Amino acid sequence: MVKTLLEELSKRNLTLSSAESLTGGLFASTLVDQSGISKVFKGGIVTYWSEIKNQVLHVDEKIIAKFGVVSKECAYAMAENCREMFSTSISVSFTGNAGPETLEGKPVGEVFIAVNYLGDIKVYECHFSGSRSEIRKASVDFGIKKIIDLFKEN
Repeated sequence: MVKTLLEELSKRNLTLSSAESLTGGLFASTLVDQSGISKVFKGGIVTYWSEIKNQVLHVDEKIIAKFGVVSKECAYAMAENCREMFSTSISVSFTGNAGPETLEGKPVGEVFIAVNYLGDIKVYECHFSGSRSEIRKASVDFGIKKIIDLFKEN
């Protein structure tokens, strides 16, 4: 899938960035395993703590206080601010609960992934199962697939 993503981004002359929380950099790592990805992937940021989401990625404290970091609102803000921060065509964000226990009242496996495609932001609520590693991997795979799906729509 990463090869397809690289080809589609290159063909369309688009750039990509990422803001990751529960995935802990796995999305960026997965991309950079692909030779040639540096032509389209500008970089990513891992914002694991709420304070870093606020201080570095500029997710409003009010969003975090009202909805929590495991929320569509937080994923939306992460994708919106990431695209601006990196000056990319597309950004993707990942936030959620990979376990092992409930977080902010959200069950293990509840994940929000947002894709910001030229300012149009779509947020996806996912419910994955398995170990922490399996949930993180499923999140990354889903994010890549959703970006590729957007190319089919545009």
